[in-house]
Amino acid sequence: MRPEELVKILNRETIDGNLELYKDLLDTTTEAQDPVWKGILPIYINFSKEEKDTFLKFLKLVEINTLSHVLGILDGSTYADGIDEEFILTTENSEEKINDDLQSLFLELIE
Repeated sequence: MRPEELVKILNRETIDGNLELYKDLLDTTTEAQDPVWKGILPIYINFSKEEKDTFLKFLKLVEINTLSHVLGILDGSTYADGIDEEFILTTENSEEKINDDLQSLFLELIE
């Protein structure tokens, strides 16, 4: 697998996929057991359409920043306390290292 392919898949599955899931849950859930969902549902339900769009854009920004940070840690370009060794990410069928520029590739993709 090429790094560009991995980044596209991660973007599709973790950013676009999760955002669609959250939007669907927020738009269709009327009751929740989880305390966080109990707290956000009444707020979201009372949002105007523009406020809902803004809230979802904010969620997307949080997702993008989180994935970018994780990819930076895997690349070795982002410091994480307690990680002192370099990660070597390969696939089952190849010895070729695919993490070095994942964060940069991801950020280029979402721009």
